[in-house]
Amino acid sequence: MERSPNIAILGLGLMGASLALGLKKRGYAGKILGYARRAETREQAMEGGVADAVFADPADAVRDADIVVVCVPIWTIASLAEQIVAALKPGAVVTDVGSTKSELLKTMAPLFKDSAAHFVGSHPIAGSEKTGIDAGNPDLYEGRLTVVCPSEETPAEAKRAVRSLWERAGSEVVEMSPEEHDALLASTSHLPHMVAAALARSVADGDPAKKADFCGTGFKDTTRVASGSADMWVDIIDTNRAALETELDRFHEELQGLISILRSGNGDDIRKWLEDARDDRNEILKLNKFLKR
Repeated sequence: MERSPNIAILGLGLMGASLALGLKKRGYAGKILGYARRAETREQAMEGGVADAVFADPADAVRDADIVVVCVPIWTIASLAEQIVAALKPGAVVTDVGSTKSELLKTMAPLFKDSAAHFVGSHPIAGSEKTGIDAGNPDLYEGRLTVVCPSEETPAEAKRAVRSLWERAGSEVVEMSPEEHDALLASTSHLPHMVAAALARSVADGDPAKKADFCGTGFKDTTRVASGSADMWVDIIDTNRAALETELDRFHEELQGLISILRSGNGDDIRKWLEDARDDRNEILKLNKFLKR
């Protein structure tokens, strides 16, 4: 019987812990090896059965791994890759969970140029505003979409390994180019986060203590993602500036159009604008097979 690959997960926060727990819940037979910078996280991971072994040195975590998943902010992915590349087994496959791909792949390519291991970028479109190992959810990836972004040089077996990993965690997998991925996610993920953050800042401007009790579920729901990790999001913005700027310009045009409608004093135009927005949202959610209604 073919041996299940050993999987090393570098970073045991929300994404890494959820992957480990998800694989274990679904009966994964290979070893799950972990790396965490903080001793408290390593202890918690072992006590909670998140991994079979947890290391303080990322190179030690990957020596016996067939697949390595780097679950840290984007620029930290490249930093960890530098630390582990010499320790990787020949044929090992490294992937990640980063929300942007183009800049990361440009950085990773020279690191793996002379290595017998392979890097294949991936992005599971799942997450939470919660952070840390305590936020680990074994069903985080269940029924969600994961994008795999191989390069033209990526071996077929490396692509299959990454696809299989995410399928084992419960995801449906699609492949696309890094550029197409980044353009799409700028619109569907990065823009909504920036808008939520801007809304939170706007409402808090002036006297937040006076406003707080008047914020209902509308404010809570529309700003939820603004509570996410700033460390993660600053890397996302930094590595997808051009695509995000394009989407922010488009959003700015939408806001300017709304301001023009408000200034016109035409209630029918306001109603039409709101009805169109409602219909657009409903249509997107109707077409999306991954979001839980």
